[in-house]
Amino acid sequence: MGIAVGNKIELVKLEQIIKNDRDRKVYVSKIYDFLSSDTLQIAMPIYDGKIVPLPVDEKFSACFYTDTGLLQCNVLITSRYKSGNLFFCEVLMLDELAKLQRRDFYRYKCSMGAQIRVVSDNEYETGVPEDITITEDDLEWQVARFIDISGGGAKIIQKEHLEKNEIVKIRFELVVVDEVFKFSLFARVLSSLLMDGRTDIYEQRLEFMKITKDDRDKIIKYIFESERVARAKGYR
Repeated sequence: MGIAVGNKIELVKLEQIIKNDRDRKVYVSKIYDFLSSDTLQIAMPIYDGKIVPLPVDEKFSACFYTDTGLLQCNVLITSRYKSGNLFFCEVLMLDELAKLQRRDFYRYKCSMGAQIRVVSDNEYETGVPEDITITEDDLEWQVARFIDISGGGAKIIQKEHLEKNEIVKIRFELVVVDEVFKFSLFARVLSSLLMDGRTDIYEQRLEFMKITKDDRDKIIKYIFESERVARAKGYR
């Protein structure tokens, strides 16, 4: 599994990460026992030298300090109780453990369609396509699909290989409650690799470029609202 009894844990409310809250609180704990393959018993965490009774049904991002480095996953507080003189929480691990990647924005797993095309340096600088004789809708767009998104970028899949550091434009829509937000954003390609077990689909990581605060806030609002709805329905 990669984690062990005694490993230190840092917990941050998932809500604060989604909102990119710079004043997020970090709660420190440690693993006391493995109750099942995906459920841990941890010490009630400490903040500012005081024991903090974490709320049941709250989601947190957990960072585990292990002998082989930092690992992370999202967890759900399922119960809390006292045993002897000690206070404990039980946490359900919601994801597979992964190496910690320090990011400014929380990545939300999703599945939604998009359109993408490579743009020239001139279009990136001016915002005007090279061919002005046709509308942007009539330019050559490729079909793509988001598999995660954050306020800072996204991971997509599509059939066309992209070169690292190429600049693309990506169009998509996000639905937040009854509002539909339309986006047309520039992005830089961070990687473009074949998906495991596939020879026809590429998985690509993108970093949004020149994104406005308003557009970034709308994406974060979409992520926060999607997490809230999933939680209300009892989904992980």
